[in-house]
Amino acid sequence: MATASRLVQELKDQLKQRGITYRELSRELELSESAVKQMFASGNMTLLRLEKICSFLSLDIADLVQLSNQAAQQLQGLSQEQEAELVSDPKLLLMAYCLVNHWSFSEILHRYTLTEVEGIRYLARLDRMKLIELLPGNRVKALIASNFAWQSDGPIERYFQKEVQGPFFQSSFAEDGCLRLVKNGDISSIARQNILERLHSIGQQFDDTVREERKLPIEQRQGTTMVLAIRHWMFEAFIKLERPEFQTR
Repeated sequence: MATASRLVQELKDQLKQRGITYRELSRELELSESAVKQMFASGNMTLLRLEKICSFLSLDIADLVQLSNQAAQQLQGLSQEQEAELVSDPKLLLMAYCLVNHWSFSEILHRYTLTEVEGIRYLARLDRMKLIELLPGNRVKALIASNFAWQSDGPIERYFQKEVQGPFFQSSFAEDGCLRLVKNGDISSIARQNILERLHSIGQQFDDTVREERKLPIEQRQGTTMVLAIRHWMFEAFIKLERPEFQTR
């Protein structure tokens, strides 16, 4: 069960992930910014205030408790060895993806061409890798967060670059519910950082939506990928036309 201190820490994490400052929260709570800072520093807040903060974050207290428990129990990243093993076998990767997204064992077998014996073997393998805890009746408890961080230039990131990135963008994105939005312009590093923080908030909104949609039957959900990216970059054709003194930027 989540302790009060863990709940407060989860609130802090949720505010940070959404890019919400104490100043913004203070306006919502009709308190001074210093009072809000003190409240989080001490961990002392009323149930009514907790409910109001959760409402501001589009959560209820039960959601907060669940998030806190998951954060306390789940790994937020894998080792190089775990990542390498995961991407070495497409069936193992598929099984891990489905399980951390709360598919049941029977739903996986119904959807994909895995035999029950194969499925059980992969469950046992993921259990040995410490990514899940295998429970009676082929039930599982995920030990890794669904949005875990990748190792920088690690096996999963390289797998994404080789197997996912290209095929994902080979689309017109003209179907309903699809979007490819490309923007170019000259902006400062400060402005770019501000946009970066907003993109983090959109990423958190995606994670929140995934969590909420788990309540729906599998047949009402579709695999969906969102890629957000921003960096200092110029077209190679433009760089070739720059004067030499500018080409080191």
